[in-house]
Amino acid sequence: MGLAAFCLLWFDLFSLPFVAVGPALDFSWCGSIIHFSALGLQFGKDVIFTYGPLGHLIAFVYTGELFPERVAWELVSKTAFAAILCGTMMRLPRLWRPFFYFFVLLFIWADPISDTLYFLIIACLAAALFREGRFRGSLNALAGTLLAVCALIKFTYFLLAIFTLVLVVIFYSKRRHLADAGIICSSFGLVFLLCWKLAGQDFANLPSYLISSLDISFGYKEAMGLPAASNWIIAAGVAAALLGVVQCGLILYESRKLSTLCIVLFFIGEIYLGWNRAFVRADDHVLSFFALCPVALVTLWTVAQPRPPIRYIGYGTNFLIFAICLGGIFLQQPSVIRNCFTYTAARLTVTWNAIATPGARARQLEAQLHEAKIDNDLPRVRAEVADRTIDVFGYEQGVALLNDLNYVPRPIHQSYSAYTPRLIAANTAFYSSSRAPAYVLFKYQPIDERYPTLDDAGVLRQLLFNYAPLFEERGYTLWKRLGDAKPIQPKLISTKSLLFDEVCPIPADKNLWLEVDVPKSFRGRLLDLLYKPPSVEIWINDSQGRQIVHRLVPSMSSSGFIINPQLETSGDVLETAFGLHTGSVVSFLVHVPRESRRFFQRRMICRLSSLPELPATAFDRSARQLRYRALLADQDQQASLVQAFDASNEVLQNFDPNRSDEFTPLNQVQLMIQGDGLRIAAAGPDPQVLLPRLSLGKGERAILRIDLEAPSDTGLQLFYLPAGVSAYGDHHMNRFIRRGGNTLYFLLTDSELAGGRLRLDPGMAPGGYLLTHFEVRGIPINSNSLP
Repeated sequence: MGLAAFCLLWFDLFSLPFVAVGPALDFSWCGSIIHFSALGLQFGKDVIFTYGPLGHLIAFVYTGELFPERVAWELVSKTAFAAILCGTMMRLPRLWRPFFYFFVLLFIWADPISDTLYFLIIACLAAALFREGRFRGSLNALAGTLLAVCALIKFTYFLLAIFTLVLVVIFYSKRRHLADAGIICSSFGLVFLLCWKLAGQDFANLPSYLISSLDISFGYKEAMGLPAASNWIIAAGVAAALLGVVQCGLILYESRKLSTLCIVLFFIGEIYLGWNRAFVRADDHVLSFFALCPVALVTLWTVAQPRPPIRYIGYGTNFLIFAICLGGIFLQQPSVIRNCFTYTAARLTVTWNAIATPGARARQLEAQLHEAKIDNDLPRVRAEVADRTIDVFGYEQGVALLNDLNYVPRPIHQSYSAYTPRLIAANTAFYSSSRAPAYVLFKYQPIDERYPTLDDAGVLRQLLFNYAPLFEERGYTLWKRLGDAKPIQPKLISTKSLLFDEVCPIPADKNLWLEVDVPKSFRGRLLDLLYKPPSVEIWINDSQGRQIVHRLVPSMSSSGFIINPQLETSGDVLETAFGLHTGSVVSFLVHVPRESRRFFQRRMICRLSSLPELPATAFDRSARQLRYRALLADQDQQASLVQAFDASNEVLQNFDPNRSDEFTPLNQVQLMIQGDGLRIAAAGPDPQVLLPRLSLGKGERAILRIDLEAPSDTGLQLFYLPAGVSAYGDHHMNRFIRRGGNTLYFLLTDSELAGGRLRLDPGMAPGGYLLTHFEVRGIPINSNSLP
């Protein structure tokens, strides 16, 4: 029976990458840490991220790199993990064994990220260390070894491992087991340093890695906080955490032993870390807390054996925690509860197939990787860049990996993660030095409704002054460095002390850099320690008479960001690079809800600085317009698209523009039939129209032709939604259109249509646009006439 339980658990825990790397946010950072480790980049210097140099051992995507190492780790680690979990289960009172086992089996992967599993393994290991009083020397060495390897996977595991070691050393020292304390500490230290070296890391970078990881951890709450889907989820999390503390308190009240004190302190610390990890960014991260809390707290019964009254109250508390956490999982994602047996059976089947046919899994992942490379092919970018260095601005680094570019990242490789002054300075220094990349693949991707120029503000500043855009391909703009990288320093104009909601006017005709310090009060620092700070907003009034609200992250705004010109969209960034953008901010205010102001000091400091003129202003306006048209027109690709479209006889859809019900007007747009076309009457500067629904089969490609008459020279954008994306903005194709008639062609794949309808932004100016033709033709998958 025990062997069957072990095998079933092993098959459930075994987890190889399940998908190829892609350009999506999570796929990109996950694929990047594999790539960085394969290249031997230095963590803490070349790479600053929440994962360590062994983070690739738990990556869920496949890049073709370090796969044998991953398989070896899975075989060894999951055998050890299954043994630890089964050993813990056998030490539990009989009542709790099935609850522990089946909860782990069914919900350990409720959150696909591995935090729940690793937190639980460290908890079981800590309980065993305190329960035994002393292990044999070999077992202490193995415990130190496992903690050391886990500590280099992710910095959160490092913190929990160090906390465990401190408590174990205190425990052993008080019991005069100094030799055991020495064995577990020395094994941890030696294995930690050995693995650091085997991962290709220099010992000199270790202090930098630890300091930068702490910086990321401290800045995470303010920058990455996200509210839960409902207050009931927060209530369930708070209730489970408080009941866990109550259970720890009951056990400590009953038994004043040092072992009990140490294990109670450990679990309170783990609950705190788990709570912060899950509920600061309270999306599906909360699943990790609800999956961990009940089973971790059950392991207390392997150490504590209180008398019946306390034991019954503790057991009742534990049952309540199980119920609350199941409810929390259901509130966040009901399918996890409804389909828990189906999901578990599927995992067991996948593992069985991977073990039974070891080469099949690798071949399947290779096929997925090949498909992803076709779907995200950037032939023009590859031809231009060749073997020169390139970085990716935004968070879609996966596209650089899929195109086998010479990807040389800035230290904080995803723009949204540069969220403290030190991290921002590290990226800015990289772009101001001889290490700055020769090219940058640019996509404007602010997250969480942040003010757009906050993300990687220093890099964006360097990009505008030291690089020039060359062309756009599949929604990415390629920028090339103009010469030697040089730092761009803002020149201070004024310093003001402002109250919340106090309007601050600013010059609209200058390039401006704004720094906003929003200091916390004592209450705010205390709240930051226990949970996360309240949200801060910046309200801007622009030259078009609009008021726009964005989130302001104080740890980012204190280092500064571009306030003028107004860069709300990628089109604004491109027009600014060519000296054509005229949008500007005329005033702003910083807003915090009145009930949250007690968490901040009464006044904030705003520093306004000027920036130099952009290099593009050296050209006359007509020359700048020609350069901008050349970038958006994409003439070489248009010619091949025209040829392929005309050669195709497979008409997939040919909509009659007179059927206006196929089109959906958005954003101050009215649609009306006019002669043989559909008139798009735009009252504002950002007209939008949802196009008729299109669909393609897996791997199919098609060409969309649009004939459009425009009221003036402007830029057109076609937005698309890949699978898993629900908001327009990050994925689009640009074209320049002239006043009068234009015929435009767009290459479409099934991956670009998977998320929903296309959205056409016909221009960047109000007026009347006339759509006279809208046709989609299929093309062969292996067509050689297209890039």
